[in-house]
Amino acid sequence: MKICFVSIDVESDFAENKNFEGIENLDKILSIFKKHNISATLFVTGNVLRRYAEIVKNWSKHYEIACHSFSHQFWNTLNNQQRKEELEEFSGLYRGIFTRSPKGFRAPSHLIDEEGLKLLQDNNFLYDSSVVPHYPFFKKYRGYKGRAPLFPYWPNIKDRRQKGQMEILEIPVRGQIFGIPLAGAWIARLPFSFYRFLFEIYRPSFLTINMHSWDILDTPQRKSTPAQFLRNLEETLLLLKKKSYKFLEGFQIYESISKNRQ
Repeated sequence: MKICFVSIDVESDFAENKNFEGIENLDKILSIFKKHNISATLFVTGNVLRRYAEIVKNWSKHYEIACHSFSHQFWNTLNNQQRKEELEEFSGLYRGIFTRSPKGFRAPSHLIDEEGLKLLQDNNFLYDSSVVPHYPFFKKYRGYKGRAPLFPYWPNIKDRRQKGQMEILEIPVRGQIFGIPLAGAWIARLPFSFYRFLFEIYRPSFLTINMHSWDILDTPQRKSTPAQFLRNLEETLLLLKKKSYKFLEGFQIYESISKNRQ
């Protein structure tokens, strides 16, 4: 079985400002998911959860809601006590809205470390999806810290990029061949024909499609239009369905891997 993990990082626009236009237009992406019956996980910041509680509750009827930290501060700039406070603030807010605890986590900009994973495990998170296991050699990204397993794995407490015996599952943010991401900015800028070609020569049994809530926006930084992004996204999802990929949420992947661990 080939699995695709689709996710959206739901945060303020471009993370560094206080606008939320992407969230207010997110249904343009979610309508594509609904149209084609695509399961997905929304990694939501605490700031978004507090500001848009009713909207997020509505999303939760169709998608898994997971944690993307509270304030979206990079975890490599926070000590463990600050990280703990962020998790506790998010989890308290989450439980107040959903009467249950969050199960999944993604670190802002994928900046996770061994102490962070241990903290997540100690706070009863079941899976993390922060590690970027490969990336194109011609492109730099601050979240890529070296090679790691390309399939979901139980990390090593001493090296998060190696397999081990931790109780928290790592769902790596895996791309296509040579680490080419199936991510919002890449999907927006590259022609769909490029991805179609890649899937003719290589179809990994596990991959991820990840994007941001603000990928829908028309901005000076984007070399494409929102319409082009949506068109490319929909064609990519349809291609994966044609190639027999099954779309699972993060917790569903956790359940599947946990059964095989027993």
